Amino acid sequence: MRTTIFTLIRLGPSLAYAMATVFLISMVLLEHYPSSLSAWWLYTTILPIMREPIYLLFAVPGAEIWSATVLLLLVSLFGIRLALRPQQYPRSGFIHAHVALIATGETMGRAAVAQAGLSGFSLPQLLRGDWSLLPLSYSTPGTVIFVLVLSACICSHLTIIKRAYRPDGDQAGL
Repeated sequence: MRTTIFTLIRLGPSLAYAMATVFLISMVLLEHYPSSLSAWWLYTTILPIMREPIYLLFAVPGAEIWSATVLLLLVSLFGIRLALRPQQYPRSGFIHAHVALIATGETMGRAAVAQAGLSGFSLPQLLRGDWSLLPLSYSTPGTVIFVLVLSACICSHLTIIKRAYRPDGDQAGL
């Protein structure tokens, strides 16, 4: 039972990557079917969760929507293998979970600060005294994904720590 729960927790980063893939697909659906209510529902549901990580991904030179979709889909599928075999790939699982944590944390950080302008490093509007505030992009599914990915990161830390203190002397792999 405990192993099943930890496996489900370790699937959190794969869920985040899959959600980013669905967000990219919803962008393509909106391009081809702009009057579709289901395409708009899918886009607006996932937008508060994956807007910042996807825009950050598109800031990479040469990143296009189809290459990003394939990349995120492959990373999500690779994460399933990492979740099923955490002892075999502890470093890869660590990196996989922490990249997802940074991406979802970026969204949570942006949701906590109401600001306007192009600079991500500007002071919050409340501190400057501006009256024009942008609405916060808080979403309950985004918070659940963040907590799940954070739990996966903790599991990856525990896996590495447990492997480092193993009495059989198998620290050469780290």
